[in-house]
Amino acid sequence: MFAREVPTLGFVGFYEGPYWGVMEQQARLLVDTWTLETTDTARHRVDKVFETKDAENMRAAIKAKSLQVPQFWQSDYVGLVEEFSRHTGVVRNDSTFGDGTGPAFAARYCGDSRNEQALAVVAEVADLIKTSQSDARFVSAAVFRGMQGVWAISRNIGSYKHGTSGGVFEGTAHFHPRFPTDDSYAAEYLYIEHGCFVMETGLSFPATRRYIYRYNELTDKISACFAEEDGETVGRLFNTWDFEEPSGSFIGWVAKGHHWCDPDTYKATCEFRFKGATLEGFSIEYDVEGPNKDYTHHSKYARPSCPVV
Repeated sequence: MFAREVPTLGFVGFYEGPYWGVMEQQARLLVDTWTLETTDTARHRVDKVFETKDAENMRAAIKAKSLQVPQFWQSDYVGLVEEFSRHTGVVRNDSTFGDGTGPAFAARYCGDSRNEQALAVVAEVADLIKTSQSDARFVSAAVFRGMQGVWAISRNIGSYKHGTSGGVFEGTAHFHPRFPTDDSYAAEYLYIEHGCFVMETGLSFPATRRYIYRYNELTDKISACFAEEDGETVGRLFNTWDFEEPSGSFIGWVAKGHHWCDPDTYKATCEFRFKGATLEGFSIEYDVEGPNKDYTHHSKYARPSCPVV
């Protein structure tokens, strides 16, 4: 940031990582230093901050392509922002998160406790954290991302209409990512499944179906639509899922949907089980009731290398 030989020269932005907080504090430190450049305090600050040994060693290691250089060699974002704020006398805003808790971001180091924009950002971040913990916020985004790829699928269909047979379907499902065909959606899959359906009567035949799954970032919901006859064009809406915390007999995150498809009603209950950030498996159950249809439709998905249970 500072050049000993050229006191009026300063640098902002030589940094790798989440940059706004660091860059703002760098700029603040330069301004504060230059406005105090004739005082002993300013000279002491420059001598204290301008430590060249570590930087020179890192520069030499980078030039030598040393394997000891980490990918982000200035990775301590929190430490840097905290250090700069101490030098400039900026007090971190702990009014919402408490002392020493919560994420570090630029609005918390504004330096003006009455700045309405900074206060609004802090309040928004606090609300997002709260809803992610209590209202299943962002779970649908994690689910949607985790669904990508190939799954082994096992489905049981139970029919309650007289003269209608249920059965079992075994096959493979593939969520193909593609560019959203509607700008109001952040992501989209073309869903294709192939397999064999064995009816309760013993009759078996190959079966396939296609849907288009979409994720809406603004509503934080996943929806499924029927595919048109060409197998790719988005058709009418099939169902939309609202996510909630696990409860009752469910272990994973739960999503529910309700859709009236004249004259019948489709009620969906889904469960998504994670291991860390990886979606290990999920199930989708539909209860369909109405004058034309009366059946249950329970599908379980697992990666092909894992048994479907």
